[in-house]
Amino acid sequence: MTDHATPHEPAAPAETPAGTLAEAATETFAETSTGTPAEFPAAPAAETPEEHEARLARRSARRRAAARWATATLVFALAGTGAALAVTAPERTDLPGLATPGDGRYTFPPLTLPPLPSGSSTPDRTGGKNALHAADLRYLLLPAPKEAGGSLTPALYPVPTAAATGTPSASATPTPSQTPTASASTSASASAGASPSTAPAGQAPADWVTCDAILADQRDPAELRALLLQDACRAATVREWTASDGTRTQIRLLRFGASFESWNVFSSLRSDARPNALPGAKSTSHSAWDTVEGVHLDAQESTAKGAKGTPNARIAYLCASDLVAVVTMTNPDGVPDAAFRQVVTLQSDLLA
Repeated sequence: MTDHATPHEPAAPAETPAGTLAEAATETFAETSTGTPAEFPAAPAAETPEEHEARLARRSARRRAAARWATATLVFALAGTGAALAVTAPERTDLPGLATPGDGRYTFPPLTLPPLPSGSSTPDRTGGKNALHAADLRYLLLPAPKEAGGSLTPALYPVPTAAATGTPSASATPTPSQTPTASASTSASASAGASPSTAPAGQAPADWVTCDAILADQRDPAELRALLLQDACRAATVREWTASDGTRTQIRLLRFGASFESWNVFSSLRSDARPNALPGAKSTSHSAWDTVEGVHLDAQESTAKGAKGTPNARIAYLCASDLVAVVTMTNPDGVPDAAFRQVVTLQSDLLA
């Protein structure tokens, strides 16, 4: 007989006592509701009046400290700005400890050229009849510097109506003429119809002189006298000053009728002149000087030295179109190099 196997029935789950389930649920609820201090922070305790006052006091103190720091920062910023302005606003030479030692240069007013008469033009430097200076000759001279009591106010020029003209004569007596028109007995007459009888406000004009007034500066004036007559010097003017360092400066300016006439006089002066101020003159180099286009320059200095070790006399001859200028500077203690170069360069600028 064959036995038939009886299929296995699934085992019944283990019976869980009801009491055990109730206890587990109770424990789970207890854990969930209770929690730990990290999961459920306790409610803050109420502040006491004293603690509230202390907290407000600390907050007020922090605000006052912030306000004090902001005020201090603003004060330091304003002080720094004021110090910067105090240092940068004045001239550097006016600040103690920062002033550059003086090298002898002067302080001149702003230089401006005088206006031209109606219908006139500036010299074209070609050497023809248009290469003439039509401006008032007296305003083409360098003004006196501050160190000589000069004004630093720019010149206010009159409106010219005609160019200055001149007529040479044979007289060789150096008689300065302060009037706009020199008499026929002088070596040259300068018609100043374009200029007022009184100096305009600001820079005063230089003085009119006779052309042969320059002869008084020469130890042997005969040759120069003949040259002034031959080349027909038309007008002359002069300016002189003595600076606080004791340096005396004289600038003479001569006008001729053409460029070749002024060149003849310029060539003779630089090669043959024997000025009283330079008993033993020698040529000096000016190759490193600023170049002024249209102005020819020859510089000479005395062989005698002053107490400062520089020549006690220096002279420069300038030629620009129809004009010849003679710059003479003397000082027993020595003429500063920088001052001489400055004066000659600025005078050249006015002629150019």
